[in-house]
Amino acid sequence: MFFSKRYQYSHYKPGRRKNSIILKMVKIILVVLILYELITGFMIFTIKIGSNSMEPLMQQDNKLLVFKPSYQQQIFGNRIAIPGIGQPKRGDIVIFHQNFEKNYSWYLKPVNSIINFFTFQKKELKTKYDYNSRVNVSRIVGVPGDTIKIKNNVAHIKSMESDRFVTEFDLTKDKYNINISSFPENWDSKNNPFYLDIDEIKIEEGYYFIMGDNRELYFDSRTSGLVPEQNIKGKVVFRYWPLKRINVF
Repeated sequence: MFFSKRYQYSHYKPGRRKNSIILKMVKIILVVLILYELITGFMIFTIKIGSNSMEPLMQQDNKLLVFKPSYQQQIFGNRIAIPGIGQPKRGDIVIFHQNFEKNYSWYLKPVNSIINFFTFQKKELKTKYDYNSRVNVSRIVGVPGDTIKIKNNVAHIKSMESDRFVTEFDLTKDKYNINISSFPENWDSKNNPFYLDIDEIKIEEGYYFIMGDNRELYFDSRTSGLVPEQNIKGKVVFRYWPLKRINVF
């Protein structure tokens, strides 16, 4: 009796398994990246403060968590009203763009976001758009319908429900502190080159008067005018760095 040898051939190739692992890793990274873009685009994002405009409450290089759906959002050019989501309120700390600032071009935004994702937000795109695309951190002092004036760096507000002016602190539940230089006795504060009083102005619908807590800096509505609602990008809700100063706002 004769037995013939049968040879079995394996279809396994070492390179094929390696390629399969790489493909799975690429898919996982793509899914995580898409989720990251969705979350940061419509829900929350983080920023690092680039100035001392909010001292003494916040310092430069503090890292903040910003919640976008705190207010109505603009999607495809239309303002979307979501149940339970309101308007910016007096006293809120917000992230906003100045009127004269421009956003990244459409193709630079996703590129910068990807760089942030893979570097854990330690790096960002360095282009000519950097200055014009930065965000600012300040506090909403005046809301639509208010009449506001600034005296000695303090806002005095007459709301629609009132017939007299009161200070900004009387109208907010958050009794925040502001940073104002103290002048020597008999010093005329108006000689201070950074001194700025503002006569009465009425805030129109859809606009807000925004000021930093550090009143010695004027990168806010005192110099650049009222901020349109669509320029407000979200509300600051949490400080997560430095760890010893973790705080909920």
